[in-house]
Amino acid sequence: MQCLRNIIQQVHQQNCKNSLVSVSVVHRRGLAISICAECRGCHYKSTPMELSNTIKKPRGPGAGVLNEMILLPVMKSKIGMADVSLVLSCLNIKPPSDSLMQKKMNLMSDKATTVNEDEMCNNQHYVSRILTLSGKDNSADVQVDTSFSCRPQGGAEKAKQSFAPLIEHNSSKKFVLAASISSKFCKKKACTHDNCSKTLATDQSISSTERSSLHTNLNSVLKRRVLNIRSVTTDASSQVAKALRDYNTENKTNMKHYHCFIHKLRTLEKKIRNINLNSKLKAAQNKTLFLKSLASGIRTRARMELTNLKSIRSNDAEFIERSTKALENIVPCFGDSHVACSKQSTVCQHHFVHYGKYSVKHLPYGQHLTLSKDDQTTLKDAIMNTFNTETLRSVKELYSTNQCESMHSTIFNYAPKFTCWTRNFSGLCHSATHSRTLGRGRATLILARAVGINVKKNSQMYMNLNRIDQKSQYHSRRKKSQAYKQSRYFLRKRVSNRPLLQESLYSCEPSTSSQDHSYGITY
Repeated sequence: MQCLRNIIQQVHQQNCKNSLVSVSVVHRRGLAISICAECRGCHYKSTPMELSNTIKKPRGPGAGVLNEMILLPVMKSKIGMADVSLVLSCLNIKPPSDSLMQKKMNLMSDKATTVNEDEMCNNQHYVSRILTLSGKDNSADVQVDTSFSCRPQGGAEKAKQSFAPLIEHNSSKKFVLAASISSKFCKKKACTHDNCSKTLATDQSISSTERSSLHTNLNSVLKRRVLNIRSVTTDASSQVAKALRDYNTENKTNMKHYHCFIHKLRTLEKKIRNINLNSKLKAAQNKTLFLKSLASGIRTRARMELTNLKSIRSNDAEFIERSTKALENIVPCFGDSHVACSKQSTVCQHHFVHYGKYSVKHLPYGQHLTLSKDDQTTLKDAIMNTFNTETLRSVKELYSTNQCESMHSTIFNYAPKFTCWTRNFSGLCHSATHSRTLGRGRATLILARAVGINVKKNSQMYMNLNRIDQKSQYHSRRKKSQAYKQSRYFLRKRVSNRPLLQESLYSCEPSTSSQDHSYGITY
C-alpha cells in the first residue's frame, strides 16, 4: 500500500504543488477491496478503485473473483475453510468471514454437483460409442459398491452418510456413469427436507442405502436411454443380490449378477490362515508364519490359474470344468506331486526342472509341503468350498470392485471421515468424481469457469493446473511400467520376508522393534 501511495504521490505532484496523498481502503468484501486516493493539499479525491476483477451477479454489485478462487482448493482437496483462514492469516492477509465463505461454498458445491452430473452423462455417451464401434451390443458391464462415513458396527450405526458410484468395465478409462449419495444431516432448523442435503430419514438404517443406492444408480442410467446394463458386479452382500433380483422383477430386465473376484480370493486367504494344522513342522518353522505364507501362495496360484483359463476364451461350461480341476490340483502340486499338472495346470513349471528354471520360493520356507493326508484334505476342502461350482459361475468374468474401492479412497480424501460435512458432502463427492474423470487440474478449470471465473490461457492459474495434470499423467505411466512393478514387488517381498529373516542365522542380533511396539497385539 505504501508503494502505491508513493507512485500516486509522484504522479500527482505535477498538478499540485502541496501534494500530500493518502491511500485508504474504502470497501472490503472478503479478499476483494476497493481503495481511494485523497490529496490534503488540493482536496482531490479519486473514485473507488477495485484491486481485483469482479464476477457479474444477477443482482447487486459484482462479486470479487478472489473470494471465489480461494474456495476452489476447498472443493478440490482435503483442506477446509478453517485451513484457508489459517493460511491467509499466516500471510498477513485478513481472511473473509466464515459466513461469507460458507455461503460461497454452498453455491460452489451446488455448481460442482451440476457439472459432474453433466460429465457423467457424457461418460455414458462415450461408453455407448465404444460399444458401438467395437460391434457389441449397447449394454455395459458395471460395478457398484457402497462406502460409509463410518464403518458399520454390530449393535450401533455411527455412519450418517454413504456414497455409491456406478463404474463401467468396458473401457480402459473405467468411467463413473452414476453416483448416489445419502445423508441424514440438514442444517436448517425448520425444513421439510423436500430439497435439501438430507436424503435419508433419521429413523432409517444407513445400511439400507446399499439397496436404494443400487436402484437409484440403475434408474439414472436407464432413464437416459443411452446405455443398457448387461451385468452388475458387487461384493458378496446378500442385500445387494436381493435388491438386484427385485429390480429385475419390477422393471422386467435381465441383468446378470457377478461377485467380486478379489473378495473371493481374500475370503480364501482368510480361511487358510485360520486352519489348525495337525502336522508337525520342522523345529525352525513357525506355524503362524507358515500358514501366512501358504495362504498367500494358494491365493496367488488360484488367481493365476483362473486368469489364464479365462484368457483362453473358452465357453462357460468348459471354464468352470477346467477351473475346478486346476483348483483341485493346487495342494498336490505344492506337495511335489506333479502327475496331473501337465493336463490340469497352466501355471506349474515343474517340466522345466531339467533346465534349472523350476523354483519353489513361493512356498513356505522355500520347500514343498510335507503335510499329512488329513491336512491336505482340509486345505482342498477350504479351496473347493470357496470356489465351488456356484461361486465359479458368479465370478466367471473375473470382474472386481477395485475401481469402486479406489473411488471411495478418493472421496474420503476430499471429505475426510474425521470432519462432519453436514451441507456440502454431496458436492464434495461430485467434485471428487469429476476430478477422477478428467484430472484435478482440468476439473478445477471447468468448475472455475462454471462459477464465472474467467481463466485465460496465459494466466498462471491455467498453466499451473495443466502442469498438475501432466505430472499426474507422468506418474500414472511410470507406475504402469515393468521396472516400477518389479521394484514394488521386491520391496513388498522384503517387507513380507522380514519376520522370516528376523530369526535367520545370517542376522547377528535379531531386531526387537516389533516386540517393543506390539502393544500386546497378537497376530
